[in-house]
Amino acid sequence: MAAATNQVVLSKEDMIGRATALRPILAQRADQCEKLRRIPDETRDDFIRGGIVRMIEPVRYGGLGFDIDTLLETTLELGRACGSSGWMGSFWPLHNWMAGMWPEKAQQEYWADSPDTLSSTAWDVLNHKVTEVSGGVRLSGRWDFSSGCDHARWAMLFVPAAPAILCLVPRKDFRILDTWHVTGLSGSGSNDVVVEDAFVPQHRILSMELAGKGQTAGRELHGTPFYKLPLSTWLSYSLASPIFGMAQGAVDCFEELLRVRVEGFTGEQAGTRPAFQLRLAEASAEVDAARLLMRRDVRDLMEWGNAGVEVPITERLRIRRDITFGVKLCNQAVLRMFDAAGAHSINLSRPLQRFVRDVLSASRSGAINWDLTGEQYGRVRLGLPPTTYFY
Repeated sequence: MAAATNQVVLSKEDMIGRATALRPILAQRADQCEKLRRIPDETRDDFIRGGIVRMIEPVRYGGLGFDIDTLLETTLELGRACGSSGWMGSFWPLHNWMAGMWPEKAQQEYWADSPDTLSSTAWDVLNHKVTEVSGGVRLSGRWDFSSGCDHARWAMLFVPAAPAILCLVPRKDFRILDTWHVTGLSGSGSNDVVVEDAFVPQHRILSMELAGKGQTAGRELHGTPFYKLPLSTWLSYSLASPIFGMAQGAVDCFEELLRVRVEGFTGEQAGTRPAFQLRLAEASAEVDAARLLMRRDVRDLMEWGNAGVEVPITERLRIRRDITFGVKLCNQAVLRMFDAAGAHSINLSRPLQRFVRDVLSASRSGAINWDLTGEQYGRVRLGLPPTTYFY
């Protein structure tokens, strides 16, 4: 697939190449990003200039029109340099794709000021109150884990009403609480957001039931494959793909360490030790396996989306299984390497320790919990109904 911008035709490989070119810059800023507890303005601007923010945004609103497969591969490269930057390099473009699910009037409002709109989401509801009124709802509440909210012009807020909805709320209607003081993924700026009695018109309310069936406005307005797919089936790959990139970054660091590290007691080069060679081999195989599972799943998803067919529950939960198992593999990989990296690796100047903290922190999300997802897959394989709607 290719996209045109300012008369320049870009390919999927071009977008991945742009992300690869940013890696040295993001790596240099990783410490600054962590200390700021949000993405540096310079990185935000690089994502805008490079077209990353508009990568999968609908073409009619200035987007490049790539599909989710390009996003996931691009995110892998960004995550190899800086976990938090990879996280937002996944989320900001994804949110612009998600905006394409709302009714057309909401989309026009969302992109009215710029095709490079940035937004955040928040799915974890601490408290909320929603009241039906003429023309929409009045919404109050507090949500946490709203990654990238400091730069956001809009917030997409999950409301577990009956039925569940996703409300599109402009920046003037929410405030940010400085709550993001954490051990990993610090630069994602995943603070709490608060809404106090804001009016949300009907056209800014998205039915999660329709999103779960791939039946939102985006199916007809934009027609690309992922608008035709159940959102819950694949959405967590937006969490997993940057984790896969972070784990690959850890492999890169561990390999470099083994090339230069000299054992203090023996004077041996660490890379000559079979035990360390085996750890590198197994960890790199785990990360490769996670990436290969993702590529197989994305291929299948693209085929189903292009065909516009209903995806069987067994296949939907197989995708969910692969996402969470890939994250589990990356957790195992970074811990295996960190166990062998030696005492110097805990120094804050060493990027390996940051990658380990970022992977372990990013993978705490309930949406990519292996035990919960594995149970659901096992139930369906054994002929039992799932006990969750998240598939």
